[in-house]
Amino acid sequence: MIVNYKLGDHEIALELIGKTIKGADEVILLKDENLIENTSWQNEGYSIEDFVFPADFTTLKDGIKLLISEKIIEAGGEIDTAFELENYHLYVDNELHLKVAKLIQSGWNISHFPIDMNIVNQRITDIIGITVSTKAKHVDMNNFFLRIVRPQNFQDNNPPHRDVWLDRLRDAVNIYVPICGSNSNSALGLVPGSHLLNESAIERTVEGAILNGTSYTVPCVISILDEMPKLIRPNPKENEVMLFSPYLVHGGGYNFNENTTRMSLEIRFWKS
Repeated sequence: MIVNYKLGDHEIALELIGKTIKGADEVILLKDENLIENTSWQNEGYSIEDFVFPADFTTLKDGIKLLISEKIIEAGGEIDTAFELENYHLYVDNELHLKVAKLIQSGWNISHFPIDMNIVNQRITDIIGITVSTKAKHVDMNNFFLRIVRPQNFQDNNPPHRDVWLDRLRDAVNIYVPICGSNSNSALGLVPGSHLLNESAIERTVEGAILNGTSYTVPCVISILDEMPKLIRPNPKENEVMLFSPYLVHGGGYNFNENTTRMSLEIRFWKS
């Protein structure tokens, strides 16, 4: 079976092996903590805002470069003085990248964040009007994640999905912070307003389904209201943050750039 969805100006085709289902007659968000309910963008489900002071962002980016450099070396690779996050793909082959991806899959504890996380906690708190932090109360999780998406390599990102199909990711608000290579050809995609959709309106894969040879952690969206999913790319700029509801259909962030790796921070926040 071929699954199609639109991502910005591009149409993506994926080969599906496995079954699909539709969810129950319910809107999950109505049962859960809605951390964006006090915002002017609660119906869209996302917003792009200024992030931190420029000096803090520079420190953040430098720190991420150091963390990734360490992981390349740990995975058996090498870097030199010309290494930059944008040219990561020139320093790794597919085998080495998969090793790096596995090393960072679980993220880093917040104690390794290059700047004071209290700065970020306060910034997100100010934007949504609810006091939040990265420390989840329901699970032992206090991490930040870095997504690495190489150019023209369609195995480096998840297809469209909802985070909240994994129970541990409910009741949160997510942020996407571009570190390098994020633009209209590579930024995270999402379906505005989809956080308010009934589960019965979304067709998704069952556990164990395979898309383009890969089985993903979360179920993948096949159709919305019986139509091809259509994702936009809001495209935050450097030192901007995109906040979005994890109940939104999002993902599919393929990197159509010719020669630039996209790296972005992904962090989840819960009510303190």
